[in-house]
Amino acid sequence: MRPQLLLAVLALAACRGNRSDEPPVHLNQNMDFQEKLEAQERNDFFADGRAMRKPPAGTVAVGFLADDDHLHRGRNLDGTLADALPPSIKLDEKLLTRGQERFEIYCQPCHGTTGHGDGPATRRGGGFPPGVAPANLHLKRLQPEALGYFFHVITNGKGKMRSYKAQIPVEDRWAIVAWVRTLQVSHTAKASDIPAGAPADAKAPTPMPPAAPGKATP
Repeated sequence: MRPQLLLAVLALAACRGNRSDEPPVHLNQNMDFQEKLEAQERNDFFADGRAMRKPPAGTVAVGFLADDDHLHRGRNLDGTLADALPPSIKLDEKLLTRGQERFEIYCQPCHGTTGHGDGPATRRGGGFPPGVAPANLHLKRLQPEALGYFFHVITNGKGKMRSYKAQIPVEDRWAIVAWVRTLQVSHTAKASDIPAGAPADAKAPTPMPPAAPGKATP
């Protein structure tokens, strides 16, 4: 029992909790002092003297593969624009509320609250000249466009509109797309379009007048 008792005494002495300025004992040196180079350090092994190396072409960070074309690019497997939300995006009140909120932050200044291309930035100074003004989202050529089209425009930009993929996450872009479609449908809806079970006071919205001539891209 004496060896076991001696070990117990040594263990207790080692854990006595006293502070010391001496470095701890490293039983396995290579785990604490590895021959490695950290960020911004010099490395004479390479011609440019840099320890930090550029990742090989095609390298994808974990979690950034973006291999779902429908979700990340708004396209079907055959490359055509998708006209439905991705399976991972659920169409519900929460999505539309989020879409309206994001639309009024990023899109409303130019496209207007109702999407007629008459936002405050558009009206300032008398409006944009033809061909430069933000699009009226209720134009006949835009109403039948697939949902993937609007996702593509938000992601990559179009004409004078720049890309918003750096500012708006993928899920929020789809929320905005759902809200754009809601605006388009609501302005052409009829009383007969109101689904059964809707609140008794629900009414078809009054169609908004078209934007003034020259205020939206044809």
